[in-house]
Amino acid sequence: MLKYADPRMRLLRDLSRTWVLQRLRRIELSAIPEWIGSRVAVASRYQHSLSVGKLSLLVSGGDKDDLLLLTAASTLHDVGAGPFPHLSDQVMKEILGFPHEGAVKFAFENSPLKDSRILEKYGLDLDEVASIVEGSHRLSRFLHGLPDLDNADNIYRFIISIPGRPLGEPSYAPQEIARLMSLKENLILPDDLRERWISDFRKAYSYLRDNEMNMIGWTMLGRALRLLRDDLNPDFFRLTNKEAYWLIKTRIPKLVESLERREFQIIFDRKYAELKGEAQKILDLSSLCELEQSLSKESNLEEWMVGLSVIHTMPGEEFSYWRVYLVSYKGNNKPKDMLEDILSDSISI
Repeated sequence: MLKYADPRMRLLRDLSRTWVLQRLRRIELSAIPEWIGSRVAVASRYQHSLSVGKLSLLVSGGDKDDLLLLTAASTLHDVGAGPFPHLSDQVMKEILGFPHEGAVKFAFENSPLKDSRILEKYGLDLDEVASIVEGSHRLSRFLHGLPDLDNADNIYRFIISIPGRPLGEPSYAPQEIARLMSLKENLILPDDLRERWISDFRKAYSYLRDNEMNMIGWTMLGRALRLLRDDLNPDFFRLTNKEAYWLIKTRIPKLVESLERREFQIIFDRKYAELKGEAQKILDLSSLCELEQSLSKESNLEEWMVGLSVIHTMPGEEFSYWRVYLVSYKGNNKPKDMLEDILSDSISI
């Protein structure tokens, strides 16, 4: 067919049929899916991935080999995502040694099909494609920038796929950004377009931060993964969202049932930058687990009743973007009082 005359279009079509991409049909764009209770985007990572692949076709300059390589990496950038993307990254890094950006090879190696043959068909090397997604390749800037092809579509798709469009319409189109990208030059956005993208970017992340059910879902599902840490194996990170959710429900039914009945409440919400001394160690997974255990034990609550999370509410390295949430079953305040005591005793740095 004429529309597949471009090798990149044929590659995009062939990749769309692979198992590693098809799995993303059942991985939602939002880390916490709307069916858990939060009013967030209902688009899938599959839709998003194909759209990012299509955006790569608008990038100019360079030779045909680099353009083909960019399309492969753009289309495959999310195939390493575990269930509940980003939320499962912390446990994935502990078990596998890398987060989802570094899991492209892992995804292909654990596919029940020979998906890597598609890349070989086009003369592409899986290691090189993976290095782009991981961030260590000269083409990585197209997926690791603010903005880049990934978040140009991500923010737009999040806004347009929330039921009822509570955030209104996006103020930019992803294609506006992609058409300005070139393999020969660094991206320079016109001031007006940059301001529109940044405005939508902040609007989307503020919406997630202010969505109470989203923050509760993140905290308590994260707590569930930490409680199940010793029972999880690499196969867990190939599950879909609902497969992982049912696994959690089987192992910790009270936590999931309470989440579904909306019986958890946020009892503590503070900027991470306000914490001092030893309290800042909660960014470390083992320290976070120890503190959760201590809070539940000293409050005479079951482990599943208390969850603590440190959430990056806006991409960027500044600590001002991080918030600390403490969630408890039916709003029991005992863990909050304990946490306040711990924080007040922290040594100032």
